[in-house]
Amino acid sequence: MTVIGIDLGTTNSLAVAYSDGQVRMIPNSFGEYLTPSVVYYDGSEIQVGKIAREKLVTHPQDTAQLFKLHMGANRQITLSKRAFQPEELSACVLKQLVADAEAFLGQKVTELVISVPAYFNAEQRQATKKAGELLGLKVERLINEPSAAAIACHEADEFETFVVFDFGGGTLDVSVVDCFENVISIAAIAGDNHLGGSDFDRLIAQYVCRKAGTNFEALNRRTRNSLLLAAERVKKQLSEFESVNMQVHLEGKSHEYKITNELLAEISQPLFKRMREVIRKAIVESKFGAGELDRLILVGGSSYMPVVKDYLKRLLNLPVMSGQKMDELVALGLGQYIGIKTRAQEVKDLVVTDICPFSLSTSVHNYVDEDKDLSDVLIARNSVLPSSKTQIYSPVRKDQPTIRFKVYQGEAMYAKDNLFLGSVQLPVPSNVDDQSFAVTYSYDINSILYVEIKTVATDEVKTYKLGPNKSLVAVDATDTAHKEIKELALQLASQPERDALFERALRLYQELSLEQQQDLQLTLMRFSRLFARYQNNLLKKRQLLDSTNDYLDHLEWGLDAGMGDIFRDVESDWDQDSDWDQELEAELDRTVMEFLNEDSETEEGEDAHG
Repeated sequence: MTVIGIDLGTTNSLAVAYSDGQVRMIPNSFGEYLTPSVVYYDGSEIQVGKIAREKLVTHPQDTAQLFKLHMGANRQITLSKRAFQPEELSACVLKQLVADAEAFLGQKVTELVISVPAYFNAEQRQATKKAGELLGLKVERLINEPSAAAIACHEADEFETFVVFDFGGGTLDVSVVDCFENVISIAAIAGDNHLGGSDFDRLIAQYVCRKAGTNFEALNRRTRNSLLLAAERVKKQLSEFESVNMQVHLEGKSHEYKITNELLAEISQPLFKRMREVIRKAIVESKFGAGELDRLILVGGSSYMPVVKDYLKRLLNLPVMSGQKMDELVALGLGQYIGIKTRAQEVKDLVVTDICPFSLSTSVHNYVDEDKDLSDVLIARNSVLPSSKTQIYSPVRKDQPTIRFKVYQGEAMYAKDNLFLGSVQLPVPSNVDDQSFAVTYSYDINSILYVEIKTVATDEVKTYKLGPNKSLVAVDATDTAHKEIKELALQLASQPERDALFERALRLYQELSLEQQQDLQLTLMRFSRLFARYQNNLLKKRQLLDSTNDYLDHLEWGLDAGMGDIFRDVESDWDQDSDWDQELEAELDRTVMEFLNEDSETEEGEDAHG
């Protein structure tokens, strides 16, 4: 069995394998690692990659690009009178990459690990899996692109927190990554699935059209494609030169314009504002301060652009790190992940925890405005995956014969403003006192969502999973994946160090004075609140555990010190070290109170609004 990783990009894709103890980038038939994500179909033959890309100008009606932007959408792309779904065109790209891999490795590929934008929703992830499955290949694992990049960037045994700015041809993902030893934890993600390097191409093309007195949108498809390709060449050349002369032929006339990085930065301000909002959202939701972030890492081919680098350096109080292989970082991380997956001895095992990019909810009745159902969230955005949550629901009316559960993804207050994923209708038990239902959502990063509904009065349980075309499909008894997700979610939710700390505190509580008991109660309340707040922050959780255990050590030491008159052999030592004891007590007090009072003004403000 041979597993390869594929970075399925908007503009370019590449494949990677792990063999002979190393990550190996897979070249295509041209000896290049990057294969353009372009498909040409003439009615009988399909071509993918470099040759297809050239046909964007010569055969625009038969050639497709940027179809990744429409993954999961009910959209058809017509080539030579044949309609394709975006996932079918993506399958064509995958097929070409698999063929290149089999030729290079000399082995048959049986499984794919595909990277996806972190901000892909459930339908987009399903469509990506379907693209691989259309080829008869196993696609068990999807990995978020920033997570793959983090695997490639993390230095072993280092405690570090960094921001991954993954800017590709059509999507932008920003992730805050917390790393410690062999653990890579995604603290927060934000993104824009319609912002990428191709938007800069369009801005350049539109600028040239304005200068020439032409409307870009009014041009025919052949001319638009030709102009966009010329704009892309100019954009790439601006990575090496400060200015480039762009020659175009529009409506029978030849034009030449000087394009500079300064000009590109000026016309790109709307795109920079969108970038800033994505970065802001990710960092705010991570709950890290600027002083706690070590660096920002540039990932993706569009990060090569000098205007992007310069903007980020001016925007952020962080070192901006870039290398020579920014467009290969995701693939390199994929290769390392495959090494871990196949248990290669040369690869150090890593634990990579990912989070849910969007909240998962069900609609509930709105008694204030009955035409607008509300969203009741079961699995919140940024929850560590896999996650499993249960909520109890009841019919609106006692005489209601059936109840419909609708599943949504998104952050809007009203259900209709979120992405509808599917629904199921069940009978309401009659002649019983309890007509409630226990609804459990179980979700993992591979976009597998299970909905388990238990009728409380009868204990009857029905389980469904997210299916195609916005449906919930009943799960048969042989499908136990939802149970595995629930078990894994329980393991992740367990916090043995936190639980041990509480047990120790409860033991000590019984031996303390009333004043000490009140202080311990306050400390534990603050600890619980901060621990929940820092659920995705490894460093702060560790600091919180350490400082609170120091506080308990101090309490326990005080209890033992009270027995000094019995244990005479150590009483003299305490007397000699009384100055040291006072210094230790003062330092512990400072450490504990400084940490536990962190953001106390913010907490009090939250309580006031609570």
